[in-house]
Amino acid sequence: MTVTDRIRGAGIPAARTELDARVHELTSMPSLAAQLLLHAADQLTERHPEQDLTITGWGRTLARADQRILSGYPQAIAHHAACRAMSALSADLWASARTRGEWAICLRSAARTV
Repeated sequence: MTVTDRIRGAGIPAARTELDARVHELTSMPSLAAQLLLHAADQLTERHPEQDLTITGWGRTLARADQRILSGYPQAIAHHAACRAMSALSADLWASARTRGEWAICLRSAARTV
């Protein structure tokens, strides 16, 4: 089966278009570091987003995100993704107390950078 290329007016093998679609799918997925931050943000908004985020709450949220996103990957890959995720969080974020919902917004913003 061939698919017509609109620009060149020639046929392209269907296998090539399937490969292109798969490559596009893979490259459009967020990185593991971004997935880690996004999952943590989702957790923070699920329960009491108006409450302040405590150190314990942050630790639990991060551990759950790590377990959900990074389990099954080799340790080196998981460690690298976690380091990238944490390095995306600026020092300013840690300087002031924020609610869980505000932290979620900051995490989603940081996820766009990794």
